[in-house]
Amino acid sequence: MDKQAFVKAIEKIEIVYNKKFSQKEYEIWFKEFMTTDVKEFEKAIDKTIKEVRFIPKIADVRARISINPNDYYIDDPYAYLYKNLEWSKIVK
Repeated sequence: MDKQAFVKAIEKIEIVYNKKFSQKEYEIWFKEFMTTDVKEFEKAIDKTIKEVRFIPKIADVRARISINPNDYYIDDPYAYLYKNLEWSKIVK
């Protein structure tokens, strides 16, 4: 995601919740979501606006992203190396 798309999406939060983000807040939010797809980020923001009454936190938006960025471990051909053979198993 580039900064222009991020600012466009985050402006929705600023308008709806009547809060102006500081430069530091922009940087923190951008670093958290820079690897997220723009469309998924916009969907998560829209969903957050519908469901959260007060100013959302990063975790509120992160919880509403439908594609988990950590799912690549499941599809990894070397996933068997990540599991603890004694305590768990990889479920596909």
